Amino acid sequence: MPAVAKQKDNRIKVKQFVTDTTGHKMAAVIDMEEFKRLETILDLIPASEIWFYKNKKVLESVQRGLKQAAKGKIKKLAINEL
Repeated sequence: MPAVAKQKDNRIKVKQFVTDTTGHKMAAVIDMEEFKRLETILDLIPASEIWFYKNKKVLESVQRGLKQAAKGKIKKLAINEL
């Protein structure tokens, strides 16, 4: 997965959010130019990896694991003990 520097002005600009009766965001209204930028970004994600980004639990778990690994909190896994 390539690393991308985040810059404030490179974010997708949302004009308005559509919410349900409880206030949860269900959709976003954006300009066509923003939509084209979003399409370009999404085209960079391989089809075989899209499930990963759609599954919030998995994504959070992997991000947690990467942070732990960066801190050296890893250990060798004994596959034969699984």
